[in-house]
Amino acid sequence: MGCGKELGRVPFAKEGSGSTTVALKAGEVSFWTDIDLEYEGSAALDYEVELSQGGTKIATASCDPLARLSVKSMWAETNIGDKHTRNGSGKLDCTVSIPASGSTTVTVVLAFSSKPKSVTLRKADLVIKQ
Repeated sequence: MGCGKELGRVPFAKEGSGSTTVALKAGEVSFWTDIDLEYEGSAALDYEVELSQGGTKIATASCDPLARLSVKSMWAETNIGDKHTRNGSGKLDCTVSIPASGSTTVTVVLAFSSKPKSVTLRKADLVIKQ
């Protein structure tokens, strides 16, 4: 399917939650990260994604923007000792399949499940593509 077309994004500049409503077609939905992050030590960061139509939950996904990304665009990454940076956009290793086309609310929580010693998070947008 290639990289798909961006249909919406949920912007983040810190841990928290957000949502957007997008028109999706039935079938596979992929998620990308558009991230600008520096951290020291080990870290685990997750997007917890929930899709709903008409108030009914139709799909969920847990996505790790610090994992190996299969497709990257305008990407820069450094790992020097304990210091790490990630900057650019990349395809997350999580997709969902939705049963019906329609207006879909995408609710996202971004949180560290393992906090690094120090972190500077400038951007960590979740991008919805289809």
